[in-house]
Amino acid sequence: MFDLENCLAFITNKTTKNLNEVFNDKLVAKGSTRVQWTALFYLGKYEGISQIELCQLMEIKPSTMARLIDRLEANGFVEREKNSKDRRTIKLELTEEGKKMREKLLPEGIAFSETITKNITEEELKVFLKVLETMGQNVSENL
Repeated sequence: MFDLENCLAFITNKTTKNLNEVFNDKLVAKGSTRVQWTALFYLGKYEGISQIELCQLMEIKPSTMARLIDRLEANGFVEREKNSKDRRTIKLELTEEGKKMREKLLPEGIAFSETITKNITEEELKVFLKVLETMGQNVSENL
């Protein structure tokens, strides 16, 4: 008989929600949120990416992204620039304040990653990631 409490999808979803909540709380104490941190991370990694590219990386809708960028812009972390090659495309650039905030927050991501992987071997992590990848492929095959 099916038992929801032993269902892998239920367990991973519950764990992910908990991890997201705890990490978000740590970032709020530093003046950001998990979603803003993610955007700042990608904007620093891929300088001058478009709003659409950031949507794809973060897997969020364009309307949600527009509100996120509005907040980051209001906080002085991001500037929108029209693409000289394609007027329909908006490029995103971190401001100096955005770069400082990103550098301030990166250690939080590193520390959190170290915390959640404590007492887990490299081999166990590789197996875990492979299992997650396979689960994702299984779901994709059934769409």
